[in-house]
Amino acid sequence: MAGQGLIFEEAAPDDPRAVDLYRAHTRRGAEALGIPALEPTTVSSGLQPPSGLLLLATLDGEPVAIGGVRDLAGPTAELKAMYVAPSARRRGIGRHLLVRLEEIAASRGCAAARLDTLAALQGAIALYESQGYERIADYNESPHADRWYERALG
Repeated sequence: MAGQGLIFEEAAPDDPRAVDLYRAHTRRGAEALGIPALEPTTVSSGLQPPSGLLLLATLDGEPVAIGGVRDLAGPTAELKAMYVAPSARRRGIGRHLLVRLEEIAASRGCAAARLDTLAALQGAIALYESQGYERIADYNESPHADRWYERALG
């Protein structure tokens, strides 16, 4: 269906559209780390209510991006699994997704958002830093990250 534009919807972690995008996300990360890619059957844990949620973005009806938010200890949210399909990059979708996730976190009473990423993902880092994210120390000991960021919300 052409003409629908960019639409965000909440998705279940096992929604096939979201899982396909999440697989591409994990392949990209594995490639950057030089490790074998996994083929997950669901999107990362913790991205379902009540402690989190997963957003799926469609552009003219085609799934193009995912991202999740989950509660951490205290008034802090963690943004997870952000990915924009290569065919949809450079259109501002990542920025819209990031802003939407921040709005959700703020509406849940969170005063800050954190995320992790890889130094090899320069486009993602440029986006986060342009939105005011600042580097912080490792907060989650993720073996699949080498950069950690935080931003005050509100």
